[in-house]
Amino acid sequence: MYCTKALKKSRSFHRRAIATVECAICLPIIVLITVATIDLSSALFLKESLTVAAYEGARVGALNGGTNDEAIQRVQEVLTERGITYDDTSVVVSSPGFDTAATLEHVTITVTVRCQGNMPLTGQFFQGRSLTAAVTFRKEFKNS
Repeated sequence: MYCTKALKKSRSFHRRAIATVECAICLPIIVLITVATIDLSSALFLKESLTVAAYEGARVGALNGGTNDEAIQRVQEVLTERGITYDDTSVVVSSPGFDTAATLEHVTITVTVRCQGNMPLTGQFFQGRSLTAAVTFRKEFKNS
């Protein structure tokens, strides 16, 4: 059997129509997965940055002679270096703080920032939410 031109044209039209429908169904799903992956990766990076900042602050505060103010200042320096926006209440030192902690007493630094403004795409998953990281260190020596 021979194919006529009309039959070939009809088949190619149907193939293009099927490809268009497949694209219309798959493309939004692929875009959604991509945007969600970027959003989740940004949140994980922000959480890790908060943990690093809290660790650096706790490390400075735990040293002999380390104070709460020095620890908070170090946390804010790390947050600024990483381009994270924060406010004055973002860093909290547990009681007792580094100023009054006894030798080998646990002190915790907690860092909290809003997701909005710190992530490139703040989608519906993280809008209006905050991320928190806490690090606990032992005070090496009581301040004199």
